[in-house]
Amino acid sequence: MATKIAKKSIFRAFGTRGYAQLAPIGGTTNYNLQINTLPNKLVVVAAENESPISQVSIVFRAGARNESSENLGITHVLRTAAGLTTKNSSQFAIIRNLQQVGASLTATSDRETISYTLEGTRQAVEQSLPFLTEVATQQIFRPWELAELTDRLKLDLAVRPLQVRAIDLLHKAAFRTGLGNSLFIPKFQIGKISSETLQHYVARNFTSARAAVVGLGVDGATLSQFAQSLCLDDSDGTTNASPYKGGEIRSDKGGDWAFVAIAGEGASVKNPKEALAAAVLQRALGVGPQIKWTTNDNGIVSKAVAGTSSEPFATSAINASYSDSGLVGVLIAAPAQSARKIVESVARTLKSGNVTDADVTRGKNQFKSALLSELESGSKAVDVIGVQAVLTGDAKSPSDLAAAIDSVSTSDVRNVLQKAGKKLTIASVGNLVNVPYADELK
Repeated sequence: MATKIAKKSIFRAFGTRGYAQLAPIGGTTNYNLQINTLPNKLVVVAAENESPISQVSIVFRAGARNESSENLGITHVLRTAAGLTTKNSSQFAIIRNLQQVGASLTATSDRETISYTLEGTRQAVEQSLPFLTEVATQQIFRPWELAELTDRLKLDLAVRPLQVRAIDLLHKAAFRTGLGNSLFIPKFQIGKISSETLQHYVARNFTSARAAVVGLGVDGATLSQFAQSLCLDDSDGTTNASPYKGGEIRSDKGGDWAFVAIAGEGASVKNPKEALAAAVLQRALGVGPQIKWTTNDNGIVSKAVAGTSSEPFATSAINASYSDSGLVGVLIAAPAQSARKIVESVARTLKSGNVTDADVTRGKNQFKSALLSELESGSKAVDVIGVQAVLTGDAKSPSDLAAAIDSVSTSDVRNVLQKAGKKLTIASVGNLVNVPYADELK
């Protein structure tokens, strides 16, 4: 019996800090993008999605991969510190003014990016843009305010589900440094990230050459004018090289369950064709039941592990594409006593390199449906477009992405699976008494 691990996709695992969340309101995916690169290398992307809700996001290529051994966890602190007192606005003023107009301001981060997104009615967004500027570009990080974040950071660590921990360790084993850096601050670093360290990191990474401004439901000329008003340094900065290496990490926590993440090298977003093939492969492998309240999954992995355990377990394919590499594989949640057979079966599936035309067709249909459903409301559009813009300097509209998905062939998907199966990485958390080691997987 297989059940779904989680309703939320972990295509790109990230953390969030926000105020006054708004429910998305429907729009359309049939819109064109206006892309403009300013003289200071800042990329500006605007689109009219015919929604009463507008969104403006400032995205920086300043994610966890840019951390060093001295400032590990700094992006977790930055995410949590969003909305603290800035050069021109107090924390109280920021929250009060956003609440008065019914807008929300959210900070999200992943291994590549940090994003500050303003969302609300068109009038609310227009009135709140100065506060987006303040939060994203005018931080001052008062030491006494940073000290108050300690309990929040400890709580974030304490409530991490074991499956999130497994994905974190998977990146650590696969890339070691750079992309291997955690999205969460290590316990030994809590309280040690100073105001000066934060200011130095922001000055080095929050630059126009490493940024993009994305707006939905915003006029292109207005958004360009807003982008030009941002006070950002134009230096290029540096990014830690992070080649795929592969390996194994085990974290024995006891309990009744084992959470195991198995993956191989995936695709880079700078190779759009391969990146889309990896996303289609994720759906072909299976991300859980597609019908509410059912336990049936017609994915490749679900068929492969059928009958391996009489107890309930769950599998879900994972895919993460970054600027220079990626991961594609499977996350397993299994009773400790049944883990060995399930893990071995999943590993054989990834190493087989076998995917049929029917699997690819199903994967393309599911991926396209999920993508367009998310982007139709605009709730995910800014994130998807912003990541494209800041990592590649370009972006595709939802309709263009849908057309590109249709062009993915079975051989494209098979090549991605064969590439991933050459050298697998395994990370496991929980009761590992029956979880096989990497060198035991054949």
